[in-house]
Amino acid sequence: MKRLFLHNAGWKLLALALAAFLWFSLSGQRRQRISERGYVIPLTVVNLPPDAVLASPVPDTVDVRLRGPFDAIRLADPSKMEAVMDFADSPPGERIYKLASDDINAPEELEVVSIAPPAVRVRIERLARKQVSIAARLTAADGSAVVSRVEPPRATIAGPESEIGKMESIPTDPISLAGRDGTDFVVRATLAAEPSIRVLEPKGVVLVRIHRKSP
Repeated sequence: MKRLFLHNAGWKLLALALAAFLWFSLSGQRRQRISERGYVIPLTVVNLPPDAVLASPVPDTVDVRLRGPFDAIRLADPSKMEAVMDFADSPPGERIYKLASDDINAPEELEVVSIAPPAVRVRIERLARKQVSIAARLTAADGSAVVSRVEPPRATIAGPESEIGKMESIPTDPISLAGRDGTDFVVRATLAAEPSIRVLEPKGVVLVRIHRKSP
C-alpha cells in the first residue's frame, strides 16, 4: 500500500496542487460580487462597400452597460472596447441597424446588459465623383474687389450621389481683405466642403487673384 502511494509521488503532488489552486480560484470567483457599470465606447463602421458611402450621420460613441465579477468590471478598460457596425454586402438604401451584444467587443467575462442607442438609422448611397468650379468668397460687401482668377479653377469632389448631383461649385472659406493694400494681389484660400463631401483635388490650398477697383 505504501508503495502505491509513493509511486509517481511528484506527479501526484503536482496534480493535487493544481486541483487546490483551481478550487480556490473558482470558489473565489463565486464569492465575488456581481457588479454592473456603464461605459462610453467608440462606434466603428466596417466593411462598407468601396463604391458606397454613408449619407447619414452616425454617432461617434455608444453607451453600454456591462455586468460581471467585480474585479473584471474594475479592470475593464473602455479604450480597448468598441461597438462595430458591419455593412458587408449592404445594398444602397435606408435601413435601421440594430446593435446587438455580438457587436460589442468587450472582455469575455462581462455580459452586455444594454446598449444606447439600441439602433441607428442609416442611409447608404452610391459614391459619386464630379468636377465642379471653385467659387472664391470675399468678405468685402461693398463690391470694391472682384475675383479675377482662381488657380486651379476646378476641383474634384466625392460624396453621396444625391448631394454630388446638386453641386455645380464648391466655395472657399471666407477671404478677408482687411489690411491688404494694392490693386492686384494673390490670396491663399482653403475649400469649404460639407462634412459628407471630400475634396480629392486639389490638395491643400488654392490661389485666388483679386482685383481691387479704384475708388
